[in-house]
Amino acid sequence: MTNYKNIFGKPVKFLATDPDNAEAEGQIWYNSTSGTFKSVVTLEAWSSASNMIEGRRAGGYAGTQTAGLAYGGRAGPGGGGTTDVASTEEYNGLGWSTGGSLGTARYQLAGATSGTQTAALGFGSSSAPNTTTEAYDGTSWTAGGALNTGRGFSGGAGTQTAALGFVGYIPGSGDSNFTEEYNGSAWTAVNVFPRSTRQVGGNGLQTAALSIGGWGPPDSNLVDEYDGTNWTSGTVYPIGVIDVRSAGTQTDALAFGGSGPPGKQTLTAAYDGTTWTTKPSLSTAVTAAMSAGTSSNAYNAGGITTPSSTVTSATEEYNKSATVITGGAWASGGNTTHRTGARLNFGTQNAAMSGGGLYVPPPGYTDETLTEEYNGSAWTAGGSMPAQKGRGAGFGILTAGVVAGGTLSNTTVDTSFEYDGSAWTSGGSLNVGRRYLAGFGTLTAGAVCGGSPSTPNLATETEEYNGTSWTTSGSLNTARQTFDAAGGVQTSAITFGGEYSGTPRISAAEEYDGATWTSVGSLNTATTRNSGGGTSVPTTLSVGGTTAASPPGTNGVEQYNGTSWVTSASMGTARSQIGKMQGNSASGLVNNGADATDTYITTTEEWTGETTALNLKTLTTS
Repeated sequence: MTNYKNIFGKPVKFLATDPDNAEAEGQIWYNSTSGTFKSVVTLEAWSSASNMIEGRRAGGYAGTQTAGLAYGGRAGPGGGGTTDVASTEEYNGLGWSTGGSLGTARYQLAGATSGTQTAALGFGSSSAPNTTTEAYDGTSWTAGGALNTGRGFSGGAGTQTAALGFVGYIPGSGDSNFTEEYNGSAWTAVNVFPRSTRQVGGNGLQTAALSIGGWGPPDSNLVDEYDGTNWTSGTVYPIGVIDVRSAGTQTDALAFGGSGPPGKQTLTAAYDGTTWTTKPSLSTAVTAAMSAGTSSNAYNAGGITTPSSTVTSATEEYNKSATVITGGAWASGGNTTHRTGARLNFGTQNAAMSGGGLYVPPPGYTDETLTEEYNGSAWTAGGSMPAQKGRGAGFGILTAGVVAGGTLSNTTVDTSFEYDGSAWTSGGSLNVGRRYLAGFGTLTAGAVCGGSPSTPNLATETEEYNGTSWTTSGSLNTARQTFDAAGGVQTSAITFGGEYSGTPRISAAEEYDGATWTSVGSLNTATTRNSGGGTSVPTTLSVGGTTAASPPGTNGVEQYNGTSWVTSASMGTARSQIGKMQGNSASGLVNNGADATDTYITTTEEWTGETTALNLKTLTTS
C-alpha cells in the first residue's frame, strides 16, 4: 500500500510544537496545539544585504556568498561613474570590509569567477594597460603573466591557476573572438569563440565554462559552452542581454540582472545545462554588478541602477533554502520631544534613557537637564538631571545607569550622575574632566576613555567606575574624542573612530582588557562624530558620524565581529552627534543627533539584526 511513510520514509508525526531544524524539510506533521498539518518547504528569494563600502560598477569578482570578493571597476558620479578604482572589498555574508588594492586601478576587467576570496585572478581592462594580470592571496595582489591580446569587457571563468578569458573589446580594433587559457603563470591562445562580441556573462571552470549574451545590436540571447577545447551552442537565454551576472557552474547556473530590452533588468533565471527556468527577480534592476556564489546561494553587489545611470553600493542575496533569512534593518520609532544632539544615552531598545544634550540657538550653546525614557515604541518624560549636561558618556541600563563628563553651558565638567529609573543622584567625580568621551559597562563596573579635557588638547586617559569613585587605568594608544563610540564591559571593551589634533577623522579601533588597550582592525571608513554600542565586543556597531567624503551626518553603519569591521545596513536618516547607541548588533536604538544638513532632529530608529527561521507551511485542502 502506498502511503506517506512509504513515499517519504517517515510517518506523519503528532507534535505539540513545530520543529526548529532544516532536517524537517519535506516532513509533514500534525501540530496538536494549533490543530493544523504543517511542513517545511524550500523558499527561493532575493533579499537586501549590507551595502558595499564604495559604490562601483564593472569590477572583477569571485568567491561565495559567505566569502566573496569584488575589486576594481569604476566609481564616482555621472554616467555610471567616472573614476577607475583599485580598491578591493571582501564579503563575509553579513557585510563588506576592505581588502588589498590592485596594483593598477582598472575598469571592465574580467576575473576567474570560480576563484576564491583567498585565491582570485583579475585580468584585462578597458583602461590601459589592458594586458595586465594580477593574483590575490587574500591580502595583496601580485603581478601575473600578461594576456596575449589586451582587451576589456571580456568574459571570465575558472580558478586562479586554471583560468579562462574570452572575447572582449580591443581598443582601436573593436570586438574580438579570442579565447585564452591561464595556467597560473602564462596565457595561451586556444580555439576562438564562435563570434566577436563583448560584455558577456561568464562562469564555471576552464574545462566547463558558460557564456551568456553579449553585445549587439541587437544584444544577444545566445549561450555558449566551453569544454576545455571547443565552444558549442547551449540553450538561448530568455532575453537578449549584456553585462548579465551569474553564479554556479555550467550545468547548474543562476543568471541575473544585466541590460537588455527595454533597459536594465531584474530577471533571474536558472540553467541546468539544457533548460532555463525563471526564478524570483532582483528587487532592483541593475547591470554591470559584481557577483559570486552558487545557483542556491549567491549575491549581486554594486553596478548601475535605473532609471538614471547611477552607480550603486547596494547588495542583494539570493537564497534557495528551507530557512528564511531576514537581513538586518532599521525601522522608524517614536520621536523625542526635543531637537537636541550630543545626548547622553544608556539602556536597551525597549528600555532606554536619553538625557541632556546640546541645542544651539543663536547666539550660543545650551546644554539640557531633561531626560526621556523609551519603552520600545514611545518616549516619555524621565527625571531631570541635577544639572545641565551634554557631550558626555553614558553606560548601564535604564534602572541603573551613569552619565559622566561632558559640558555645562559649553564648559567642560568632571561630574557624573546616577539614575535608578526615576531619579538622579550625584556620583563620583572624574579625575580628569572631559567632553566627547566614550563610556561602557555597568553602574558598578563601568569605564570611560578618551575625550577632550580642554579644547584642542585631547585625552588618552581611561577611568574605571565602581559605583562610587573613579580610578585611573591604562591609556589609549591613540588620543581621540568621539560622541560615545564604544561597546562592551569594563574587562572587555572596544572604542573606535573619532578625531584628534591634526587628524579630522580616524579609522583606528582599540580593544580593552580591563587594564591595557590594544590596537585592532580599523573601521573601513575613517569617521568622527560617530556613535556606537554593544553589550559585548563582537556585538558592537559603529553608527553615523561624519566621513571625509561627505557633509555632516551620514547613515553608514559598520559591525565588529571580534576581528574586523564589515558594513551593515544603513540607517534611514543620516545623522551624527547621536550619543551612545542603546543595545547591540541584535537589537538597538539611535535617536536625535544632527542630520546631513547639520540640523538637530528628533527622530528615532530601531535596529533589528539579521535573523533566520524555518519556512513553515500550514497545509490546507485548497
